[in-house]
Amino acid sequence: MLYAAKSHIGLVRTMNQDGYIIVPNLGQGELYLVADGMGGPSAGDVASQLAVERVSAYMKEHIGGQSDSADVLLAAVHHANEAIYQEATGNPDYQGMGTTIVCAYADNHQVHIAHVGDSRAYLLSGGELRQVTKDHSLVAELVRRGQLTQDEAKVHPQRNIVTRSLGTEPRSVPDVNSFTWQEADTILLCSDGLTNLVDDAEIGQFMQRAQGCQDEASLNQVLEDMIELVLKRGGSDNVTALVVVHREERGDA
Repeated sequence: MLYAAKSHIGLVRTMNQDGYIIVPNLGQGELYLVADGMGGPSAGDVASQLAVERVSAYMKEHIGGQSDSADVLLAAVHHANEAIYQEATGNPDYQGMGTTIVCAYADNHQVHIAHVGDSRAYLLSGGELRQVTKDHSLVAELVRRGQLTQDEAKVHPQRNIVTRSLGTEPRSVPDVNSFTWQEADTILLCSDGLTNLVDDAEIGQFMQRAQGCQDEASLNQVLEDMIELVLKRGGSDNVTALVVVHREERGDA
């Protein structure tokens, strides 16, 4: 696979509470993860880093063998939830902290995606862009019910309220999606710092550029341009984007 990831603090926040990781050569595939922490000046950072550490450690220990990869990924998210919740309840400074998470385990044939919250995964395949996750947020639920339009949701005063997160309850409720993919198909994992300021049509254009990349340098430039657009529009939040192109070549984060 060809992959790259970038994270930026943005122009308003004093700390980057997003986290990400890429773990290559993990069983028959690779792990990709983005987390967006919440819960105060330091707690959000702790939550997102715990998500990164615990999911990746669990996957390294349990992937392979007879277990289904999607089941292992789901168990890894549950494991991270438990660790964050225990830290939050055991330390007054971290009370109420949590994080969103979107993670993918991909091999040459199949992708499994688990997510909690409003960080997203997109797939570009056969010229068609598809958001493969459904936001766990108040405004997304209102849109699904027909009570808000997409345009209204973008400016709604409660648009940042998530209805599910990792670590805020004893048990998490992740969604898991699995699909096949092939040469040149492209995946984007991102925090809402991107999607709040860049619409799906623009994301599709960036992913089309990424799909044509043959090396790490050109893919990194796509991500640089994506984040630069966010900054030009105010950069009001931390922003993290991770792109994977189905290629034989390998890239670095």
